[in-house]
Amino acid sequence: MRKTIIPRKRIIRGIAATAAASLNLCAVPAPATPAHATPAPSSSVPSSSEGSCTRVRLPVWLGPGLPREHIVSGTLCVPRAYAGGVRRVDVLVHGGTYDSSYWQWPQNPRLYSYVRKTTRAGRAAFAYDRPGSGDSSRPPSTALTVAADAHVLHQIVQWLRRRDFAQTTVIGHSVGSMIAISEAADYRDVDRVVLTGALHPPAIAAGAPLTIARFQPATLDPSFAGRRSIDTGYLTTRPGTRSASFYRASAADPAVIAYDEAHKDILSGVELGDSAARVAVPPGLNDTNRVRAHVLAIVGEHDAAVCGLLLDCGRDENVRANEAPYYTSAASLTGATVPDTGHSLALHPSADLSFARINRWINTH
Repeated sequence: MRKTIIPRKRIIRGIAATAAASLNLCAVPAPATPAHATPAPSSSVPSSSEGSCTRVRLPVWLGPGLPREHIVSGTLCVPRAYAGGVRRVDVLVHGGTYDSSYWQWPQNPRLYSYVRKTTRAGRAAFAYDRPGSGDSSRPPSTALTVAADAHVLHQIVQWLRRRDFAQTTVIGHSVGSMIAISEAADYRDVDRVVLTGALHPPAIAAGAPLTIARFQPATLDPSFAGRRSIDTGYLTTRPGTRSASFYRASAADPAVIAYDEAHKDILSGVELGDSAARVAVPPGLNDTNRVRAHVLAIVGEHDAAVCGLLLDCGRDENVRANEAPYYTSAASLTGATVPDTGHSLALHPSADLSFARINRWINTH
């Protein structure tokens, strides 16, 4: 029998259509091209013993031929002294239904703030609200695809390079990891990519459908009902589901979970469907195979979205073996797992351990 080869684009379209249909959404693709971002006026944030922070607002656009009509809000924190005298920066891309506070959590910041730990380690950190979340602009939900988000991230990376940062590490969480992959694959302008809470089949095949089922239109949620800027294509998590979706409840601090529930954000359903489509594309056809930077894939041992039935995340080598077929062009690939930890890696009591593993990897790659 003659083997039929299905073109990569057809596979992506088919998976995207299925994912979007399950959410009653339709995606509008936004291709990405190189661009530059210029900062709007910024304000200083009080300094600490680790360094100082500045709030910035960057005008950005979502794709070629589109106006620069959107604003990304972020915070650039720099250390008092750079480790080894090398100006390095971590660009932090939060996941869906979070904003940049995921990386600078207000509760017990000595434990939970990735930004604080980064500056103490002698690197700068730039945490930003992705378009549609936090204090950034809120475009129509259909305009927000992984490609559009990657285009925005690329503008941020280029803005930071113009500020004389010699090395750039992009660190993504969940949907933010898919955006980091797309940016690294399309633009190849970052030195390292750290992916948290994001693996590929067969691992993700078991947990992802249950996780997606825990989303609902944000307009149905009392926290967001009545806000005119939120159209029906924006989603948030169903009330009371964040513990099961994002945490190892037996290990996490109940106060952190409660705060997370009370301060959840939104994401575009198109972003969610696009991310699900991209992660399901087979090795060889996946965007991951075009990533040439050093890659670290790190997950919580009990990440409900990717670990369990089809992948034992209790061993680093299992994580690496699962991802190896997807990163054939990467400068290096490292797999890592953090014990007694769920999906939201930075918000567990193990946060010091996960940071230590990421920090050590950055310093050796």
